[in-house]
Amino acid sequence: MPIAIPVTDTILQITLLTAAALVVKLTMERLHIPGLIGLILLGMVLGPEGLRILPREPVVDLLGGIGLIYIMFLAGMEVDWETAKSRSKETAALGMSSFLLTFLPAVAVGRLMEWGWPAAVLLGAVISSHTLLTYPMVQKMELQHRPAVSAVVGGTLITDTLALVLLVVVLQFGSAGTGGTLDAMRPLLLLALIAVLSVIIVPRLSRWMFKFRSTKAENALYVLVMMLLLASATDLVGTEKILGAFLAGICINPAISKREDLREHVEFAGNMIFIPFFFVATGMLIDVSVFVDDPRVWLLAGVLIALLIGGKLAAALITGRIFRYSLSDRLLMFSLTLPQAAATLAVTTAAHQAGFFDALVVDAVIILIAMSCLLGAAATGLIGRRLQQRRKVPGGHRR
Repeated sequence: MPIAIPVTDTILQITLLTAAALVVKLTMERLHIPGLIGLILLGMVLGPEGLRILPREPVVDLLGGIGLIYIMFLAGMEVDWETAKSRSKETAALGMSSFLLTFLPAVAVGRLMEWGWPAAVLLGAVISSHTLLTYPMVQKMELQHRPAVSAVVGGTLITDTLALVLLVVVLQFGSAGTGGTLDAMRPLLLLALIAVLSVIIVPRLSRWMFKFRSTKAENALYVLVMMLLLASATDLVGTEKILGAFLAGICINPAISKREDLREHVEFAGNMIFIPFFFVATGMLIDVSVFVDDPRVWLLAGVLIALLIGGKLAAALITGRIFRYSLSDRLLMFSLTLPQAAATLAVTTAAHQAGFFDALVVDAVIILIAMSCLLGAAATGLIGRRLQQRRKVPGGHRR
C-alpha cells in the first residue's frame, strides 16, 4: 500500500518522528550543536509549513503537549533549594537583576512597536528567564561548586517563576471574555492555594514514597503521576499546565536530589520520549515563508538577542561586583544565564496559542533560542577552561 502524504497512520507517524529525531540528535551532537535546534528544524521541514509530510494531529500535538509539561517539570527539578538558601543574597541579587534588566527593556520595545500591554509584557517574559542548558559542561569541568555557579542555579527559581507567573496573569487579565476582576482573580487565588498545599504535602509524601518503596519503576511512576496531577490541577482551576508541572519539579526536587539513579530514570523518560516531540511541534509552528518574505523577523530577532545579551551581561557584572567575584566568574554567570529554551518556549507557545504572538514573533524567538544556545555553549566552554587553568599550578596540583 502506498504511503499517503501527509502520513495519516498514527503508528507510522511515531515511527517516522522517532527515527528522524534519532538521526538528527546523533548528527547534531557530533557537530557540537544543541540537539533541540535540530529537532526544531526537523519540525519545520516535515510539518505543514514545510514538506507537509507530517500533520500536527494527533501524535505531535499530544506527545508535544506532554513534552512541554515535562520540560517545565525538569526545569523545576533544576532548582537547588539548599544552594538557594545557603547563598540567598547572591541568588536574590542575580535572579532579580537578571529578570528585570531583560524584562523591562523588552516591554519597552514592545510598546515602541505599538503592541498592547499584554503582548509587550509577554515579550518581556520570553527573554527574562534562563535555562541551565550549559550546566552539564560546568559539572564536567568540576566548577559547579563555585559561588558564582551556585548563584545562577538558585537564580533560576526566581527568573523562571516570575516569567511563568506573568504568563498566567496576562492570560487571565488580558484574554478576551474575562468577566471582570473577580473572575480573573479566582484562578490565581486557587493557584496560590494549590502551590501552598503542594509545598507542604508533596515533599513529605515523596520522602515517604522513596523510603518505603524500593522499586525504581514504582518511584519513577510516582514522579510521573505527581507531575501530571499538579499540571492537571492548575489547568482545572483555569491557569496553565506548565506552571503546575514546574511546581511539581520544585516540590519533588528535595526528595529526589540525592537519588541520582531515580533522577536519571525520570529525566530519561522525558528526554528520550516526550521532549523531542515538543521541539518538533515547535518547529511545526514556524512559518518558513516569514523568514524569506518578511525582513522584520530578523530585525526583531536581532533586537531580542541584543536585549538578552545586554541584560544578562549587566546582571552578571553588577552581581559579581557586589559580591566581589572575579571577572571570569562574572562572565561564567553571564554564559550560564544566556541560553533560552524551557520557559522561553513555554511562554512563546502559550502566547501564540492565546493569540498574543503571531508567526513573526514565534520565528524571531526561535532564532533567539538558537543563537543564545550556541553563544552560551561557546562562552561557557571558553570561560570554564580558563577557570580550570587558573586552578592548576605546576606539578598538577590545584589551589
